[in-house]
Amino acid sequence: MLRVTTNSTIYTYQKNLLKSTNQLYSAMSAMMSGRNFDSYSADPAAATRAFKIHSSLNATNAQYSNNTTVLNKFSTAWDVADDMIDKLVSDLAQAPALKGLSDTNLSTLNTQGDVIYSGAEAIIQSLNGKYDDNYLFNGADTQNPPFALEQDGDRTYVTYRGVRIDDPATLDQPYTDENGNNVLKDDGVTPMTNREMLEQWSDEHPYVDIGIGFEVDGQGNVIPSTAFDSAISGTDFIGGCGVDADGDPTNIVSIMVRLSEVFRGYNQETGEWSSAGNKEDAERLMGKLTKAQEALSSQHTQLDTQSQFLKTNQSQLESTFTSLNTELNSIENIDQVEAILTLVSAQTSYNAALQVGANVVPQSLMDYLN
Repeated sequence: MLRVTTNSTIYTYQKNLLKSTNQLYSAMSAMMSGRNFDSYSADPAAATRAFKIHSSLNATNAQYSNNTTVLNKFSTAWDVADDMIDKLVSDLAQAPALKGLSDTNLSTLNTQGDVIYSGAEAIIQSLNGKYDDNYLFNGADTQNPPFALEQDGDRTYVTYRGVRIDDPATLDQPYTDENGNNVLKDDGVTPMTNREMLEQWSDEHPYVDIGIGFEVDGQGNVIPSTAFDSAISGTDFIGGCGVDADGDPTNIVSIMVRLSEVFRGYNQETGEWSSAGNKEDAERLMGKLTKAQEALSSQHTQLDTQSQFLKTNQSQLESTFTSLNTELNSIENIDQVEAILTLVSAQTSYNAALQVGANVVPQSLMDYLN
């Protein structure tokens, strides 16, 4: 018959008591912290997955913030364009132009010219609008006002970043920066012209990561299909730079300025027109104003399309964030019901171990003494 010694009994008891104590401590810690594990070594697989999800959540949160900022920018730009089309162009350009072209209203032609010019000024102010301290229509340069009206004798020109966009006499002249220095082409010798600088500004693409892939090619350039172009080119928005075959400007603001100059140059006393143009010129400009307004409406629609895309993408990012957060909670956080049952079980095992110590150990000692 195998005799169980007191030493072996006490050793086995202490071992089981320590095990019960550790299980109780672990269950209590889980209940208090609400976490399934407190260190990487506790559950390497879960900790690795949780780390990856945390990284994805941070990236998604940043992408959501970028998307929201760009969405608000484009929504604000849409509102500006909507106001320009419905009020400024229609009420302060088309209506007075149609009234001025009527033979019965020639006596008010100068006044209508003033109204059209004030409309052009109002559009310039709108194009210099801001969102969150950033200019909306200045391409990649969001810190400086893009547009201005520059007076030169009896002519007024529209400028973009200090360059006249409707003066054919200066478009092909060398461009000089704010310090009076020429900007050279890639060859390092030939200076850029004003026209080339305007084209370069129009081609600026400050891409933003909004969660659609964001990748760069071998040269470090962003792949356009994986990011969102957050720039709104002011010159493209109003109809471009330069003049057409008739020598008339292509952008809607300059057309309004030219039309106002024709109207204000009319001599109401003599019935003569000035060098700015005559009624035939005004009628031609009026037709081009209508086409320019249609082009502006197209830009307005494009802004709406881009805003809708950003809204859809925002919803997708919200869904992604929710899914990732749910998965992270399932990995890191305890199930309350299961944790309570585990704690109760551990408490019962611990109490039973103490009871065993109270009953078995004294008997084993007395047995040894006998």
